[in-house]
Amino acid sequence: MRVRISLGLAVLAVAGLAGCSDVDRVVEPLHLRSDVKMTPAEARADLDKQESDLTAILGGDWDNQDNLIASSCGDNDEGLYYYGGRNRTEPVTNLDAAAATVEKWWKDRGYSVEIHKYGHEYVLGGDAKNGLAITLHLDTDRTWLETDGSCVPGDWKKASDDDIAHKRNQISRTPTPAPTPSDRR
Repeated sequence: MRVRISLGLAVLAVAGLAGCSDVDRVVEPLHLRSDVKMTPAEARADLDKQESDLTAILGGDWDNQDNLIASSCGDNDEGLYYYGGRNRTEPVTNLDAAAATVEKWWKDRGYSVEIHKYGHEYVLGGDAKNGLAITLHLDTDRTWLETDGSCVPGDWKKASDDDIAHKRNQISRTPTPAPTPSDRR
């Protein structure tokens, strides 16, 4: 009996470790930012602005994959946030230059930046001071980004119901050229 339990635990441990790699990372729960005061409308606008400005830096046509229905964040369902992403319809041709441009652009705007390179491909993480986090993937065959907006105080259920009632998630999903970046933060 003891051998079976030990063997079973060993198999579970190996299976658990086999799934981990340096590419995998633990996804931290969003923490309520009581120091960041934004209404749901401002939180949605901030998410869109940060993504739109980044896509403008990289150029090209992008598919908008944002979820504009408030989600719960923080402990005990405190606070709300929005998340989303964009997919570029064609890959970036010079990955090294794109990674350097985004790194500088983010740092100039006060983001903390983390860069990982895997062969010729890059994964860049940018964290804004207000808690918004963007992960940009620059692959040889595809470019995309994922964003978690700031976790701000508010009743996420009420905001979610309002977002659904106003059909905020019914945004255009067709590729559109990236807008011109702005200097606003």
